[in-house]
Amino acid sequence: MHDVTDTTEARPGTSADELAEIYSWEVVHDGATVESGETRLGEAHPLTGSTAGQHYEIACGVFEQACDSAVEEHRYEVMMARVEERAEPHPVTVVSVHLRYGDGSIAVSMTAHPRHRPVTDTDMAEYRDYLEWAEEDHRRFLEQKALNDETFDLPWESTEDVWAPDQTIDQSDPRLARIAELEAEAADIRAEVFDPDHCRELQFRAEQKLREARTAAAAGDETALATAERELAHRVERVTRWTTLLAETTAAYLQAAALDAEAAHVRRALQADTQPAEAG
Repeated sequence: MHDVTDTTEARPGTSADELAEIYSWEVVHDGATVESGETRLGEAHPLTGSTAGQHYEIACGVFEQACDSAVEEHRYEVMMARVEERAEPHPVTVVSVHLRYGDGSIAVSMTAHPRHRPVTDTDMAEYRDYLEWAEEDHRRFLEQKALNDETFDLPWESTEDVWAPDQTIDQSDPRLARIAELEAEAADIRAEVFDPDHCRELQFRAEQKLREARTAAAAGDETALATAERELAHRVERVTRWTTLLAETTAAYLQAAALDAEAAHVRRALQADTQPAEAG
């Protein structure tokens, strides 16, 4: 259930044929803004990747993702609370998405009251199975890391301590600039993508919803078949999305880890070169 206001006229002072128009957007949960930003029509939206040129089309994509995320994230938080034996969080009751022109006036506004399905014992059993698999996968990675390269960081986190060159190192040494450049590039790469663990969790939940949609489609009658098929197609799309994002994110974090490893190699060489001077 949502209310929509759509205005597609260009804002004052903007030519009608201008394709790259600035707009701002925000996602609101129960009156509190949880995500926001500013971009241009035709540019990829940071949440959906949409390059649409109409405010309404952009808002629909953001709105759909915001509603799905509110429901899925609450479901995940409930399961985590039960695993950790703590109080369950309150669900989001109102989700709103607002798109505004550069002057702050509303272009599109959508609001929904999401429905949260109860988390069943079967859901919890499947989630605990996932946690066991994730822990085992992490353990295998650490074992492989220890066998292959002790200096190689985990791809989804940096284990390097923050390092600052001491006074024995020549501050004009170009290797210092190279270390800073490598570490900055690695940080930028990580900032550009989701966290891999986040993608794994959402992929797991998307697959869970896909199984539920398949069960519902198989049990439904012919009158509900069209609706079930649309839901099934949507769930397949969500699984594909998070599977793709997980692959892209893992590749990005591996690339960042390689840059960190190169920076560590340069750092060790720089520090080794200062040791003879210190000994003298």
